[in-house]
Amino acid sequence: MIQNSLETFADNVFFFLTGETRGSKGLLVKKHSESVNIHGEFSFPLTVKSWHGLIDSSKLSVDESNNLMTCIGKTTEELIKESQNWNLQINKVKERKGRIHIFLDRIISIRTGMIEALKNNELITSRLDGTLNSVSCESLCNDNCMSSFRLRHFAETIQNLCAISGNTLKIFVSGKSSCICPDGSKMVLCGAVVNAKTGSKEKSITGDEFVRLRQNEMTLIAQHKYGVRVSTDSKWKEFIASLGESAAVFELLETKPSSAVKINFGSSSAGSSKGAAFVLYNCARLETIVRTFNEKVDEAVYPPLPEFENTDLTLLTQEDEWNIVFNFILGFPGTKKTPASSNVRQNTDAKGAKRNPQDMFTNIKY
Repeated sequence: MIQNSLETFADNVFFFLTGETRGSKGLLVKKHSESVNIHGEFSFPLTVKSWHGLIDSSKLSVDESNNLMTCIGKTTEELIKESQNWNLQINKVKERKGRIHIFLDRIISIRTGMIEALKNNELITSRLDGTLNSVSCESLCNDNCMSSFRLRHFAETIQNLCAISGNTLKIFVSGKSSCICPDGSKMVLCGAVVNAKTGSKEKSITGDEFVRLRQNEMTLIAQHKYGVRVSTDSKWKEFIASLGESAAVFELLETKPSSAVKINFGSSSAGSSKGAAFVLYNCARLETIVRTFNEKVDEAVYPPLPEFENTDLTLLTQEDEWNIVFNFILGFPGTKKTPASSNVRQNTDAKGAKRNPQDMFTNIKY
């Protein structure tokens, strides 16, 4: 199972207050994503009215106060003490404007989040290397029209998600609601690709042509950033080819799958790929930083990282550092399926010279 300590923490708070699991009622314990140094990482309403139907009236204290904590006969100090048994622990709470604001113990949370992330990364890698094949497509996906191109990549993405979650449910991906679904499978609809200018289903441009169009746009973006050599250097050309294909897939999948996706096929500017370029280039930069560091460790230029248990996490004092950990590491979505155990493939590839553009794109999957 992909663990998510933030979801578990919210479950624990909800159970402490009500004696019930959150289920579909979880919005009352609110997770914050901005200004957590002011508002805390979580908060919940303090008025009894907000919890109507969730608190057993027979368990309420005789005090008819509208204060939730008074009515359930518990204190915020007890909440803090109870959290000492949880993966994430509470450092302090504040009452403001009818809400209880919860501030986590950041050092414990960072350590918990990093350990959780390492385990999840191993799980995801092992699952993607597996042989699970539970997704099939209608025959429409055999041609190379734009709608078929989107359908194929959508099916591949579903397959990856099923592999990560351990879901063995049979899924049939179709572009037609009238298509007959194979026995034992669940149908998922994939919307058509529409020309943004004409408003009609795109039939004149193939998937391969669309990829080349986006590759040309990515070349213009790279030339603007790195200079004209990107159009002639063989390594850059190979990198741009991969980047352009990923940008095309990125654009087709960023819209709700069952909805039609409108594409601007004009090639007069590089504006259509800017969003994909931002995401993909930053993924590539992170890959390069990690790989370069590992190479320098092998060359004895840099010392190796200390064992995680010996890492001084108290050095992470900047608010931006905590926001990254809280929103993107601890905040990584969880899954509920329990995975089968499997061996984890370690990435030991250390090829590539400094600023090798091919290295910048390694292991990016969309």
